[in-house]
Amino acid sequence: MSNKLFWVLGLLLVMVVTIGCKSKKITSYVPVKTSLPQQGPSPTGVVLNTIDANVNNFSFYQSRAKTYYKDDKQKIELDINLVMEKDQYIWMSVTAVLGIEVARIMITQDSVKILDRLHRKYIATDFDYIQRLSNVPLKLNNLQNLIIGNSVFNNSVQKSVVDTILGAISVSTIINTQKQTTFYNANYKVNRTLIEEQNQSRQLNITYPTYSAFDKNMYPNVMNINIRAEKTLECTFELSNFVFTKKRETQFTVPSGYEVVKP
Repeated sequence: MSNKLFWVLGLLLVMVVTIGCKSKKITSYVPVKTSLPQQGPSPTGVVLNTIDANVNNFSFYQSRAKTYYKDDKQKIELDINLVMEKDQYIWMSVTAVLGIEVARIMITQDSVKILDRLHRKYIATDFDYIQRLSNVPLKLNNLQNLIIGNSVFNNSVQKSVVDTILGAISVSTIINTQKQTTFYNANYKVNRTLIEEQNQSRQLNITYPTYSAFDKNMYPNVMNINIRAEKTLECTFELSNFVFTKKRETQFTVPSGYEVVKP
């Protein structure tokens, strides 16, 4: 990645473009066997219905994240103020040492916009660009799912296979040429999501080691994102200061004199 576009683009790519990362191999799996009668929901449908009944929901979400980013060449610590409205936008303000804002990011259903404040650049593209890069039908709600601890892509009775591994439930779903495998704990919350592609040495691994309970939801307060590809990326988000009531509008304006960059 060019230094001119700044490392914050790498941070955004961790959460956006690299969802299409690919893996070394596809793990074989066997569907769960059951003695349930044939009428009514299938065994897979029963499991997926239970998972759907326990997903995290929100209308408004705000948190602060202490972020530790590492790749092959650098280690960076950041603070991120994160705000989302369901199916509308993800807004991030990224600050570095001494609380200086270095970047501001706005992702909507049809656009991705980044203010690189250190280099006075404005990077803008449509969401279709992200879909083309990731090679999956990626949408805004998939990124929001990642943040709040749901499986990135929805499970499907037609496309998903349920398995048990050491007593835990796993659900594997094929999306285009890629495979999402999600592992659930006893509360049907996501412990880990792995996204990979056949015959490639790349993978995206997302883990949620701890959660905090809010009303009927259990949101992750730690999120680890690990990418194994030509370039290795690791990013840990320590989330806190949760707010679920909207108090003011988020701001995203492009100052005059900024260079417009098209990726």
